[in-house]
Parts: sequence; C-alpha cells; structure tokens
Amino acid sequence: MGQLLDHRYRVEELIARGGMASVHRGVDERLGRPVALKIMHPHLADDESFRTRFFREAHSAARLAHPHVVPVYDQGEDGGQVYLAMQLIEGGTLRDLLRERAPLTIRTSLELAAQILEALGAAHRAGIIHRDVKPENVLLEHTGAGPLDRTPGAKVADFGLARAIGAATASSTGTLLGTVAYVSPETITRGSTDERSDLYSLGVVLFEMLTGTQPFVGEQPVHVAFQHVHEDIPAPSSRISTIPAGVDALVTWAAARRPDSRPVSAEALLSAVREQLADLPARVLDAIPAPRTDADTQDVPRVTALLDVDPARASDDPPATPTEAAAPRPPRRFLTPTPRTVADEDREDPGTSARTVAMAVPRAPRARHGKRRRSSSPWMRGAAVAAVLALTGTGAAQGADWYLGVGPGADRTVPVLAGTTLDDAEAALSSQDLTARTEERFSSTVPAGHVVSVSPAPGSTVKKDTPVLLVVSRGVETFPVPDVTGASLEDARARVAEAGLTLVEDDPEFSETVPEGEVIRQEAAAERLPSGGEVHVVLSRGRVALDVPDTRGRTRGQAIALIEKQGLRAEVVEAHSASTPKGAVASQKPTSGTLHRGDTVRIVVSLGPEMVTVPNVFQKPEAEAVAALKNAGLTPKVVHDKGTPAFGLVYQQDTAGGTSVPKGSTVLLHVF
Repeated sequence: MGQLLDHRYRVEELIARGGMASVHRGVDERLGRPVALKIMHPHLADDESFRTRFFREAHSAARLAHPHVVPVYDQGEDGGQVYLAMQLIEGGTLRDLLRERAPLTIRTSLELAAQILEALGAAHRAGIIHRDVKPENVLLEHTGAGPLDRTPGAKVADFGLARAIGAATASSTGTLLGTVAYVSPETITRGSTDERSDLYSLGVVLFEMLTGTQPFVGEQPVHVAFQHVHEDIPAPSSRISTIPAGVDALVTWAAARRPDSRPVSAEALLSAVREQLADLPARVLDAIPAPRTDADTQDVPRVTALLDVDPARASDDPPATPTEAAAPRPPRRFLTPTPRTVADEDREDPGTSARTVAMAVPRAPRARHGKRRRSSSPWMRGAAVAAVLALTGTGAAQGADWYLGVGPGADRTVPVLAGTTLDDAEAALSSQDLTARTEERFSSTVPAGHVVSVSPAPGSTVKKDTPVLLVVSRGVETFPVPDVTGASLEDARARVAEAGLTLVEDDPEFSETVPEGEVIRQEAAAERLPSGGEVHVVLSRGRVALDVPDTRGRTRGQAIALIEKQGLRAEVVEAHSASTPKGAVASQKPTSGTLHRGDTVRIVVSLGPEMVTVPNVFQKPEAEAVAALKNAGLTPKVVHDKGTPAFGLVYQQDTAGGTSVPKGSTVLLHVF
C-alpha cells in the first residue's frame, strides 16, 4: 500500500488475486486518473524469458482500441515488479455475476456474448488471439443487488497475455482447473491455438451463462481436459428446459470439437447471436430459466407428443407455454440440429415446439433395456400411429385424418439447413421425404461443404418428393497472387488490383540493386488469397547515401580506413607537395557531400617536396644565370648591391651550385 511504481503509479488497496498476478486499485499521479495495476507474482517476474515475452505481448495488446476491450495504458518493471497499468472498471467480473445470478436469462447471456464477440473480432483482425477467454477475464461496468434492469457493459481483459503467461507458469491445480474448464481440444492435444480456439472458449462461457454450470467437471484438471477432447458439449437445454433449439445450436456450433466445424470468424458467430436476439420473442428472451427436473428427462415416446399437437396452432401460432416457447426458428446462418429420423434413438428435447414436432417423423417408444427394432416404411409408421390413436379412444377414421392432415402423409415443410454439412442436409431432406439437388457457390462466411442457402426457403410447405435446391459452399474464392517483384509501384498496384487483391506498402528499404520506387520483395501468406486479400510489398528507397569523410592531412593508412569504413573505395595516387609532409594526404576528390556504396574517393598522398640541383652560375651573365635557375625549377632573385652593374656578371650566388634544394626554392644572385 502506498508504493510508487516508476515514480508514477501509486499502489492502493488489493482488488483481486489470481494465479499470475494481484490486481490493485491505483492512481496515475502524472495524469491524476485512477487505474488498475496488475502486478505479476514474484516467481513469474523473476523469469527473464517471461518478462521479455510478457512485454512483447503487452505491447501488442496495447494496440487494441475497442469499447469492449479493457485498455492497456502502460507496462513496466520497477524493482523486480512487473506490472500493467490498465483502465479501472468500477464493477465486478462475469464470474461475480454468475456466482450471484446464474443461470442468466437468454437475453442477458446473448447480449454479453455479443459484446465479448465484438472484442474478440477486433483482436483477431489485429492479429491477436486471446487464448484465455473465461468469466474472470470479462469485466462488467456495473453489478449490484436487485433485479438487473439492463445487461452490464462487458470489457474483455488480458488480450494476448495468455501466451506469455503460459510460457512461464506451472499453475496450481486450482488455477489450472479454472482455465482448463474453457480450453479448446486442439490446445490440449496439440498446444496450438487460433481465432477458433477463442470461439470455443466463448461457447463454453455462453453455456455457463445460460445454465449456471460448466459443461464438463471433474475432480482433477486432466479429467476435465479429457472430456473436452473426447466429448461433444451438451446442449444447454439438457439442463435448462426454457432454452430454445436455436440457442442450443448456437452454443454447440461455437464449441464444436473440430475447429473447422466452428464458425469461420467471430463476426460470423456474432451475426448468429444477433439473429437470435432479433428472432426470439421477448417472453423467451426474458423467461426465468427453468432447470430440468427428473420428470423432464424421462424418455417420453415421440408419438405421445404428437397426440398433443393442435393442427391449427402447429402451422402458424407461436406456442404459449414456456416449454413450447423454447423452440423458435433457429438461426439461418449456422449449424442446426439435423432433423431426427425413424432410426434416431435419442430422446426428443421437451423444449421442441409443436410446429417442429409436427414436422418430424413419428417415433416408437424406447424400451427401458435395449433398443426396439422399428420399421422404416412410412405406411407402417402411419399404421402404428393410427393404432395408438385407436387405443387412446380415438377412432380409426380420426387416425387416418391425422395421418393425412399433419402426419407423414401430409405436406412437407422445408427444414432449416443453412450451415449444415451437405451429408447432414441430404439426410434431413430424406427424412422429410424430400429430394436434394445441389449447386456449388463460393462463400466468404460458410465453410466449404456446408449449405449456404436452401430453395424453397426454410419453413415453406411443399409436397412429398419435391426437389430442394441446396447451394453448397465451395469455400472462400481465392485468386492467384501475382509476382510484382521488380515492378514500379504503379505497375504493382495495377496488377494486384486486377487480381482482385489489395496492395499494402510496408516500410521501404534501401537497396543497392533495385532502383528507387521499385518493389524489392513481396510478402503474402499464400500463393492464393481471397478477394481483397492483402499483398504486402517493400519498395526500394534506392542506394544508401554515404557521407564522404575529409581525410586531408591524415596519414595514408588513416585515410584509407576512414573511406572504407563508410563503404566507399579509396583510390590512392602519390605526388610531391611542398606544403604537405611526406606520407600525408595532400588533396582529396571529392572532399565532402555524399556518394553511394562502392563509389571511389581519390586521395593524393604527399611524397614531400620535389628536390632539384642548383646550377653553378658564378661569373655568368645575369640573363644566362637567371635562365639557368628557372630551367632548374628554382626562383632566381637578382641583387645589384654595388650600384649599377658595369659588367652584368654574377659575382656571388647564395646557394652554391650542386646543392639539392626543394623545387621552387629561391636562389639569390649578386650582379656587378
């Protein structure tokens, strides 16, 4: 309490403690705002590899800016304490809400799931996988006693941090159990995660919100993990009778064991959640959750349910009771339970609506021990129904009317098949005595081999053996990525756009071989990309401009070393210099400015002054003496120190003939 981290963050009271960190209320004294300070436990903070990875992941998470993501303001390390500074959310977590109110209403559960999916979608688009979606990591902006007048605002925390934590922690059993309850099968078996792993965890969280319980429990984490890998998540309606079939399908789709059976993206699952919120009536969305009783779970024969059907209500009016209200039209865009066939031995969901029951094939009761063999003939099934009706006091004529009115002999209703596999869709149509014809089409939202749409539309009434068109997804349409290496920016952009893709310029780089403005290299995730896929290119900034060092006056060796250190080449010539000592650089070209790698800098190294021999001009005429000295490269200077010369002859030279002197030296001549 009262500690100051990095001379900025004041640590105040403890808010929560978890397996990796403690969370404190804090104050950013520089900005004067409250913050939440997550301080790592010492055994994690002592791990150098953890700190490095933690900071890298925290940096990535800080790039997220979304209303349903807890912002990360800062991260740091002070005195061995590794911490995060985040937005302080005045409220509890989803775990707190579940402890107080679970199970939640369908409306609250779906609205919270939608907010979490918005956050996950934003993260996935930024290349960040959460890896630890669970109620403890969902903060709520308000909680409290009394009726919940609105769904709390959800903010997801700890984006991208699970990878860093997982690399360093050896969790206690309790901590591991809290995480393994939501972990995806592929994380357990292969240690690999992607966006669909987050969707699996979200599906488990949604199950818990709807039912108040986790789908899999066990005394040890390994027991729970085993169930995730080997068992399908149960339908929420198996525990709460008021949950409709469409919501069941939503949960089992999100938490399918195989990643490729899950939604292709958070956006696809979010669309399905919103569709349920829009389609379900208010009395279903806000119904008080009703846990199943022993009576609910008895295996009631399917034919008994059919006896309670009101043909007038079955086709139009919505069911009135909570149980009947539990099966509105399931979402159109995702996997729905395959309609049952006569060989189906699973019990019928008591939440199935009258209309759905009326569409299904009648079933015979199941024996208490073992399975009862049943005929696959629709005529024999009709006869069996008629017999049951007669036994209950209804006449044979009424049984025939029922069979022709709402039974297998009646008009057929096209089932909801969007999102199912082709095999499941064909089986569902066959069970309804309808035939399937297929047409393939590319789809950016529906996985390959799954149904995109159905014609006639789901819910349409058609005659027996009517062909139903199934539009089957060929997956995302992809286009070949053109090779634009060496092309100009304009040419590269045109070629990429022509391929239906998007050119993205990464930071340019210098190149000694690729001219400025041309593509050095391109980076694409695959040889083919979907429409609008990004092709990243790196443009050349041209050759690196290198500063030319001035080496004049330096020794030969020093000059060459400086020039080559700059990536330039030294060209050395030697010349006499009267002003520069021997071995030093007398001149350089160029002396300043910039060149490119490998260009030449010419330096002239002094050989010292050039020496010449002074000619002997004693007693020679003045003109001849002067000419002789000039021809030798010397500078003559004549002195008439005896007045006007009478003879014009040199009677004295200050530098004796035969002496070696620097070229250009002055020789004094005395003439009389």
